[in-house]
Amino acid sequence: MSFVIVGQAYGRRATLELVGDTMKWRALRGVAENIVTTVHDVRDPRWIELRWSRAGIAVAVLGAIWAVRENLWVGLATIAAAIAFIAWRRANPRYFLAFDVGDRRLILKVDAASAAHARTLAARIQTTLASGEVPATPPMLP
Repeated sequence: MSFVIVGQAYGRRATLELVGDTMKWRALRGVAENIVTTVHDVRDPRWIELRWSRAGIAVAVLGAIWAVRENLWVGLATIAAAIAFIAWRRANPRYFLAFDVGDRRLILKVDAASAAHARTLAARIQTTLASGEVPATPPMLP
């Protein structure tokens, strides 16, 4: 199994490449950050899909209160804008892949095109950790 997950880390472009059991994290955090490890050395993998907008829900509640207490039309317009924002977020969710490597917590905001691969990687890491499988060989430096 081999693929590259593209996204953002530290506000800049980052990649996570998987070749067999070896993972290569490449990001910029002031200086180049290159981490090579295996799926066996990663802890606490999390795949996060943010499909709801808390801000949109809060604005909708505010619009409902405004419609009841102040001005019906302004409140309804606010609710309509909030519903549009919630619908947009449902159609365009944000994806995150997070895991621990050594003493670091790596968080990658995954591009939509790489979401399927990131989901697969998170599931594979969880399966590997649950089975207690050990690596056949240590990772090689890039």
